[in-house]
Amino acid sequence: MSRKHSRATAVATTVAALWLGGLLLGTACTSPVDSFIYLGKPEAGTGTFVTADDASSPDGEGDSSESPLLECVATTCPPGYATCASVDGPPYKCGTDLMRNADNCGSCGNKCLHYDRLHMTSRCIEGSCEIECWTPVVYGYPRDWRNCNGKIDDGCEVDILTDERHCGACGNACPGKEPCIDGRCGCAVGSTNCDGKCARLDSDDENCGACGIECGRTGRCELPEGAYYGCGGGECEKPRCEFPRGDCNGDLNDPDCNTDGCETPDIFLNDDNCGGCGKKCNTEIGEECVNEGNGPECAIPCARFGQIRCPYGECHDLLNDPDACGSCSRVCPPVGANQARTCRKGLCELDCLPGFGDCNGDPSDGCETNLMAHPGNCGACGNACDLVAGQPCIDGKCLMTECDAGGIK
Repeated sequence: MSRKHSRATAVATTVAALWLGGLLLGTACTSPVDSFIYLGKPEAGTGTFVTADDASSPDGEGDSSESPLLECVATTCPPGYATCASVDGPPYKCGTDLMRNADNCGSCGNKCLHYDRLHMTSRCIEGSCEIECWTPVVYGYPRDWRNCNGKIDDGCEVDILTDERHCGACGNACPGKEPCIDGRCGCAVGSTNCDGKCARLDSDDENCGACGIECGRTGRCELPEGAYYGCGGGECEKPRCEFPRGDCNGDLNDPDCNTDGCETPDIFLNDDNCGGCGKKCNTEIGEECVNEGNGPECAIPCARFGQIRCPYGECHDLLNDPDACGSCSRVCPPVGANQARTCRKGLCELDCLPGFGDCNGDPSDGCETNLMAHPGNCGACGNACDLVAGQPCIDGKCLMTECDAGGIK
């Protein structure tokens, strides 16, 4: 008889003996299984028992001295988990992670708060609400709020991108009256610090040639609309163009005042003067004066991104953009609960967010099932825990425990 055949016979004999022993002793998880391991999900008294050395390695070779393990259904919440009330419906048993849940941090109902005016918020870390600085996102106005005085009462009181006393970091004071710009002390090359303001002395109408010298807006000629007298080359009473107009025919400085002023309405979006006078785009190959993040330049709109230009000048990838999926006018529909809208190869699709599933097959209520905590759909739709025993689903797995640790036997 082969070794494998002998082992199989021994396993079958032992299983039968265990079954009889369970009937006689009134339990299925008793001391006779000390040399066996239970594999698989326990269901109505069924399971697979294998010897310890069989389970220790794929080829059956193992150390028979290792302690065996027998797992049974667990019904008691493990440390760090609890059954907390939910605004979305009935709570799941042991469905709340008290170590990380901001609404139930450390205990049910203990919510980590947000302090908007103090530029502070709090997160649940290891069951405790930990306060930290918070910076709201405001387009065009970058900020970085910090708690430089170490006090909680006034929150994170310093923006280290603009504060001269704490420039770039708490305690880093700028010397003298140097301004703090984007977290760095001092003005950029070409600019001068004029009482805390960075100015270009060659063109600043309020600091022309030197700090504090302000130019008027009138001169010897009466200039057409769009032109005015200001600072040019560090001197006042120089004719200038209002932004974004341009004097591309060069007659603004005519000594006899014969000028049509700043006749080019917009040198930043003008195909004949793109970003500057005389910079002409090649319209025969489809070039236009565009600004796609690098300033005004001549280019075929959207081509560098592999996209096409839709109405209103927006660039879209028709194969992957949910706001223009398949065509410029096709917007993928709004999402349901716990869903994300996507565009794949020009077709709109709805994906479930990680940890959620559409287990009822009804798209109208989105991905309604929390696969991380639902005992009837634990980890995947249809994968049910032992509902009769009250086995909870924790982190997408049906809770198990060693049989001698208080499990269902």
